[in-house]
Amino acid sequence: MKIRMNKKKRQVSGADDYLLTESSPFSVQEAYKALRTNVLFSLPGGKAKCIGVTSSMQSEGKSMNTVNLALSFGQIEKRVLLVDCDMRLPTVATKLGLVGQPGLSDVLVGNSALEEAVQDSKQFGISVLPAGTIPPDPTRLLESEQMQELLSRLREEYDYVLIDLPPITTVADASILAKYLDGFLLVVKHGQSQYRAIRSMMTQLQLANANVLGFIYANASVGGSKYYKSYYSYGSYGQ
Repeated sequence: MKIRMNKKKRQVSGADDYLLTESSPFSVQEAYKALRTNVLFSLPGGKAKCIGVTSSMQSEGKSMNTVNLALSFGQIEKRVLLVDCDMRLPTVATKLGLVGQPGLSDVLVGNSALEEAVQDSKQFGISVLPAGTIPPDPTRLLESEQMQELLSRLREEYDYVLIDLPPITTVADASILAKYLDGFLLVVKHGQSQYRAIRSMMTQLQLANANVLGFIYANASVGGSKYYKSYYSYGSYGQ
């Protein structure tokens, strides 16, 4: 499957954002394949999986990593739904050149049917549920019975549901959803993520009894390449 690369520079995360494609640098493609493989082996079984991706603070690359991991699963023809659950600062639709509304918030309040909000992209080989209309209180929506029912329905329709969550030390959204998700991937950005913030993130997830699958280490130099200055690795969290 050939996916066109979007070379437009964006300032959402303070760095150049590139979508994963078959023409991406070999090291980047292999890193995402390794990440995808580790996720597959970390969550065995035939049932659908819901995975949240978050970080300790803003601008650490969580959204771009969520998007590219979804694209990686799409490349092996899994039924993938990418959900933008960062309803305060949504970026997923913009990164993929899709319409941002209707979306998740509109479905949860009953202003839109799920079928109207989900966008099936033949170009990217995945389905996307954007954040939708920015609500006054996103946390209340995520705590709602409607959110729980929605996730249950999505498990029936997709192999993997990848959820881009807000930074965990900023708002409680990620912790709220912990009991409904199969696991979390945590983005740590080289040269930016702070030890105290990471420790606080882990403490909050432990209190929520979250299943931490591992870390994505972003923005490290790869072989001196100036074309794509992000490296992605998978590792389990140890006490």
